[in-house]
Amino acid sequence: QESLRKGGKNWKVSTSRGLESSDVGTLGEHPPYNVAVARERQSISSSHNDGDSKDATTPIDEYFEGVQREFHSRRRKGTSYRLWPLDKLRLELDEAWQFGAGLAREQKDPRRAFGGGLPRIMRGPTRWKGFIHVDDLGPLDSSRGLFSANIYLTVPDADANKHTNTNPDAGALYIWPLGVRSRLDWYRNAITLSSLSAQDPESQLVLRKALGTPNVIHPKPGDLVLLCAQRPHCAV
Repeated sequence: QESLRKGGKNWKVSTSRGLESSDVGTLGEHPPYNVAVARERQSISSSHNDGDSKDATTPIDEYFEGVQREFHSRRRKGTSYRLWPLDKLRLELDEAWQFGAGLAREQKDPRRAFGGGLPRIMRGPTRWKGFIHVDDLGPLDSSRGLFSANIYLTVPDADANKHTNTNPDAGALYIWPLGVRSRLDWYRNAITLSSLSAQDPESQLVLRKALGTPNVIHPKPGDLVLLCAQRPHCAV
């Protein structure tokens, strides 16, 4: 209902050409952090050129302020308060994981917490049957990593897709088991990996040919999918 009322804001992705539109929209009081960082860089560049004051609120400040508004608005229902799904997920992860699962904090000001997640909307058909990407190009490390938690609320009807021209995998998640674990591995696969930082048909064709057949996950409403976001993946 919220997506129908507000429509969502496009989640722009960082590429070698800067920020570009994607097939995903977000709901909520703040943009994704990568968008705020890119806007900050643009703001700094323009202020150097124009001589603007440094006292103005920056996109990073707006992000952290929006995070607090998001927490309060999601938890409040009428005159009472409740946990919303991402709060519950963090609590359960904190209880299950021996090292805990709290919100990340800004290094220069630990009082400012990062967002715990954003509702996302993907309306198909998607470009290239899903945009293959990684959220971090760094080598895999057994002691640390970047992970994504996705709670699916609604997905396309798989049975209906079979009887139409819709891609039968619409709503699926593709994950390629690529494991770059050292800088040497990275340089050996530099041509393929460089395509992960571009958003164009040619790069997507290179990736699909080089990566081969993905692991396919067909989530259902209510499912939680945890994945290492350093592995190539796409939502179809």
